[in-house]
Amino acid sequence: MASWQIRTGRWLFRYRSVVPLPLIAILFLCFRPTRIPSLQVVLTAGGLLLALSGEALRIHAVGFASTGTSGRENFLKARELNTTGLYSITRNPLYWGNFLIFSGLLIVYSSLTAWVIGVLFLAAHYHFIVRAEENFLSETYGDFYRTYCRSVRRWLPRFSDLQRPNRPFDLKKVVLKENDSIYNLAVAGLIILAYREWIFGRTIGNKTVYIGFFLLLTLLYAAIKIAKKRKPAVGS
Repeated sequence: MASWQIRTGRWLFRYRSVVPLPLIAILFLCFRPTRIPSLQVVLTAGGLLLALSGEALRIHAVGFASTGTSGRENFLKARELNTTGLYSITRNPLYWGNFLIFSGLLIVYSSLTAWVIGVLFLAAHYHFIVRAEENFLSETYGDFYRTYCRSVRRWLPRFSDLQRPNRPFDLKKVVLKENDSIYNLAVAGLIILAYREWIFGRTIGNKTVYIGFFLLLTLLYAAIKIAKKRKPAVGS
């Protein structure tokens, strides 16, 4: 019988797209951003850069990943093990990407308490999910996966072990599979910037710019969704 950590991880994996939403709502409602004039530009630029670097990690990992892996399904599957590229320096580059995205957006939000709570939540969230994934992969690939685990750390990257990806970068797969992540990142950034502006000054300047960017992002997102439905599933 699976341990409680693995059972918890399976449940969190299944609902990993919606589990953080209540926490995000609580952070917005309970912890308002703090205005620090001397650091506001640094926090905004640094946070956005960190979030974008997280998405860049995801794009790299997904683009070089083998077919049938690194998907957004709500069940565990892996037709093949990814062991090259980013997967040669850490076993969880996608979760590193997610961690950097959330951390960066919380830095832009400018609330130290919200950032601490968010980071602690993400650490626990991914701890359980990774336990479930590792159990699944160990049962599926046996000694081959266990040997991989002995040579590649779970979290802390070992850059000296970087191996070139064993397949070409698949831009089409990235566009179709990372559509949700990129859209969520962009819209969350717009919402945080607008909300922070309202909190600091009780007004939102350049509303047309915010609305325009939101509509443009939504149209692109919808167009990619429609294109995806009209074509065979990528990475299935």
